[in-house]
Amino acid sequence: MKFSFLLACLFFCFSISSKGQLCNGNLGDPIIDMDFGASGFVMPPGITTYDIAGGCPNRGEYLIGSFLFGCGGNLNDHSWLPMIGDHTRNLNGNYMLVNAESTAGIVFTDTANNLCDNTNYVFSAWIAGALQNFSCGGNPVLANLYFTVKALDGTVLALDSTGYLPVSDTRTWKQYGLSFVTPPNTPSVIVSITAKPQFGCGSAFVIDDITFRSCGPAVNITLDGSTQAGDVCADYANPFILQGAYSAGFADPVVQWQSSLDLGKTWADIPGETTPVYAIPKRLTGAIDYRMVIAERGSINSLNCRIASNPIHTDIHPLAAHKPPQNIIGCIGKDLLLPAYDPSALEVLWNGPNGYSSANAAAIVPNVQYADTGLYKLKETFYFGCVSLDSFYLKIFPGTTISVSPTYPICEGLSENLSASSSGGGTYKWSPSTGLSNDAIPNPVARPTDSTEYKVVVTNSFGCKDSAFLKINVYRKPVVNAGPDKVILAGDSAILNGTVKGTAVDFAWSPPVFLSDAHLANPLAFPPENKFYTLSAFSNVGCGSAVDNVLVKVYSDIFIPTAFTPNGDGKNDRFQVLPLDNYKLVHLIIYNRWGQLIFKAVDKYNAWDGSYQGIIQPTGAYIYHLELLGPGNRKVIKQGTVMLLH
Repeated sequence: MKFSFLLACLFFCFSISSKGQLCNGNLGDPIIDMDFGASGFVMPPGITTYDIAGGCPNRGEYLIGSFLFGCGGNLNDHSWLPMIGDHTRNLNGNYMLVNAESTAGIVFTDTANNLCDNTNYVFSAWIAGALQNFSCGGNPVLANLYFTVKALDGTVLALDSTGYLPVSDTRTWKQYGLSFVTPPNTPSVIVSITAKPQFGCGSAFVIDDITFRSCGPAVNITLDGSTQAGDVCADYANPFILQGAYSAGFADPVVQWQSSLDLGKTWADIPGETTPVYAIPKRLTGAIDYRMVIAERGSINSLNCRIASNPIHTDIHPLAAHKPPQNIIGCIGKDLLLPAYDPSALEVLWNGPNGYSSANAAAIVPNVQYADTGLYKLKETFYFGCVSLDSFYLKIFPGTTISVSPTYPICEGLSENLSASSSGGGTYKWSPSTGLSNDAIPNPVARPTDSTEYKVVVTNSFGCKDSAFLKINVYRKPVVNAGPDKVILAGDSAILNGTVKGTAVDFAWSPPVFLSDAHLANPLAFPPENKFYTLSAFSNVGCGSAVDNVLVKVYSDIFIPTAFTPNGDGKNDRFQVLPLDNYKLVHLIIYNRWGQLIFKAVDKYNAWDGSYQGIIQPTGAYIYHLELLGPGNRKVIKQGTVMLLH
């Protein structure tokens, strides 16, 4: 009995981990992996004894979140650290925020199954305190969490604690946990993280990425001697050899190579690949990750007992599109722009007859001659060593040269003959074709509506081309508008609203009398009596002239009609005060015989149609009150009667 107790004591003491590194080698895939997900995550039942909170957690509550600040426990002092993003700095990743103030409980518990005997396992989590120096009045109770591993019968196999989580000005994540070796016949264990706080304000913390996984010797792999990813082109020639190595730690180690088609989310054994060297089969495309796992021979088929190496990513990139051999035409005496390269190419290199070589993206064979005939090769280099080789056979033909006759400006509405000729003849094409009598002859008639530059291209019977440009400037004819007629009172003035358009146009008003300046488009007019003014414009480039008239009416007093007939015959249907230039209508008010207001206008272009609320008023006299504001803010008031006749 004493002997059995001694063995149990030795095992228990050996299993309790230190505060040092949890695993000195490599880890296996997680058997338990709780990262609290992202938006919409719901905690599975039975995981914790704390209650879920709807916002900042109160005593004995927790919250799953990714963005929270302004919390402060039951004192509501808002002194906890801001909680933005999880421990991996993922702003959308969740964490578990626990308020364990004066409340002991289980933060997390789960069962790990299908374990191997005599195998080292690590139970860990990333934890950070939520309290600052001034939390809880500057004297917070610090959280202390306990990691426990038990057999299914309740026997404690390992126990450790975080120690008191320190206060901080910033949230500082740290990994805590323990490691232990499974005793014989222990395929399952219960793991838990518990809080046993002292009574008092505080004991708030966040926890994330809780894992339980195997731990073993150091394992690493290289690809062709490097740990870097293998990104190559489909025509790669390097061997693509994976080499694995591991340190001591297993009595009878066995390795297994694995591949992943989903960037390491899931892994599959590669059948038969159980030696430290693996030659990746040649393939033409696709991305595959590789790694090597290791375990004791008797445990290699148990996924929960393996130790995994670093992964290495490989990606076979497709070859650049290859063009079939092409014939191209060169024309004697002309520069030849070789075919365009692929814009995604990193480098280009042309080679051709007579030692021709060019690394320019826009490669040119200058002043082509018959000696330039032959095969031109284009080498394009892309990312990951992909290379494309294309060939072009250059044939040389007699060139052609175009000549054109100069053009002259024309007035709008007129036409002009264009003229082109070439050595050796050929077909012609003019553009734009708008305004041309025929765009496929050497001498079309052009009638452009605006200044236009035409391009003409001649193509000889061998396909050689030449081009030239001709521009026709179109001069605009004079266009004048003297503006609307003006109405003023004697002694007042009005601005004439003239406009003049056209190319190189001179203009003037006539007669120039009673005008501020006859050479302005908008002069001030102040005639003492009715007067017509004529605005004349003359083209200085021979495109004609134009005239327009305006009448300035001069009244001795404001004209107010004495009667009107709203019968719809189009004659005197409305009562309106003649709108005067430079006068503003303050209001025009009309009353019926009983003093009822039936019309009001504040715009000088408004008129009374003889109705009130949509009903034509009866024949009779109606009282008006008119108020105008003239030049120099001179107020003019008129009142009287107007007869409405049917």
